[in-house]
Amino acid sequence: MKKTCIMAILVLTLSLSLVACSGKTGGVYVQNVGDLSGCGITDGDRFPGVVVAENVTKIQRDADKTVGELFVKAGDTVKTGDQLFSYDTEQLQLNLDKQKLEQEQLEATIENYKDQISELENQRANAGSSQQLAYTVQIQTMQVDLKEAELNLKAKKTDVAKSEALLENAVVTSPVDGQIQAINESTTDQYGREQAYITIQQAGSFRVQGTLGELQRGSFTVGTRVKILSRTNDDSWTGTITTIDYENPTQNNSNNYYISDSSSSSMNSSSRYPFYVELDSTDGLILGQHVYLALDSGEDLTGLRLSSAFVAFNDDGSTYVWAEKNGKLEKRTVTLGEYDAMTDTYAVTDGLSESDYVAYPDENCVEGAATTREKPAETIPEDGMNSGMNSGVDTGMINGGIEVG
Repeated sequence: MKKTCIMAILVLTLSLSLVACSGKTGGVYVQNVGDLSGCGITDGDRFPGVVVAENVTKIQRDADKTVGELFVKAGDTVKTGDQLFSYDTEQLQLNLDKQKLEQEQLEATIENYKDQISELENQRANAGSSQQLAYTVQIQTMQVDLKEAELNLKAKKTDVAKSEALLENAVVTSPVDGQIQAINESTTDQYGREQAYITIQQAGSFRVQGTLGELQRGSFTVGTRVKILSRTNDDSWTGTITTIDYENPTQNNSNNYYISDSSSSSMNSSSRYPFYVELDSTDGLILGQHVYLALDSGEDLTGLRLSSAFVAFNDDGSTYVWAEKNGKLEKRTVTLGEYDAMTDTYAVTDGLSESDYVAYPDENCVEGAATTREKPAETIPEDGMNSGMNSGVDTGMINGGIEVG
């Protein structure tokens, strides 16, 4: 990642030297500090993530029944016993009524068999010896039919009991505390794999789920230390990647990463692979919270960093930048933190924010000079330097952009 950043800075410095003189005509060209600080952590270096429960409960539905009403939606928090959905009770009641009718018919059939057997036995007792065998055969046949009917009645009573229980428990409730992760109307996913109707992230211990794009395979491996960054403030956590699931990709229909101009547009519909981070501490995290993940180099990844090319020094050793204020240049004092030789950047601790605009310091930078945010046309000499840029560095990386992959 740092190698990519160094290359971006070299290209940036080269491009600045080529366009700096253009300020003589249309104002001094200024650039956004947030864009220029790309050699810290930018969207190209970060991976989107979400805090999930370490344990997941999957609720299946009966494929032979129809869901009548759904009581929850994805993102809802549920407690044990909360209603999730109910089956269509009208159909269940119809099934139960039919089974009870069949039970009554079997009970009547059994009584009829018993009456017939009793009548045949009486007739056999009063018949002559030549008719005794015929009556015995009829009685034995009737007894077999009776036994079969009794077995059918026993099975039907079991069916009735099950249907009564289903009707009494037509409402399915949550067996755990947690958050509804997904509700799937289809019984299979886009890859033909079986999936649960409702998935619940159980409350309790957390982990972070991130996603890798196809071109980012290999950026992380199991055992890699990562830093988890809040999207709303400077809070951060650390952890270790424990699983990268290349066997169950998901389809990505939006571009979550900065990609240089030369990258294929097919990334917009490429596969994404989930990975999971075991956290060193979960203090301050909440289930479902969206975060960023980055390689944990041990450095402060959340601070503002600026290329040394934009930093100038006074004779007394103090530092300043040429910043835009109300469409004019001003010489603004800044406070610098640690210098990173690998990226040739300074941490800026005071005097600048990501919303500010600064100019490359050259002879055009004077107090009160007019500024422009429109990038001047670049004049590149027709020599080896030109061919070197075109063949070795993607121009989409200029201004601190990071190419993913």
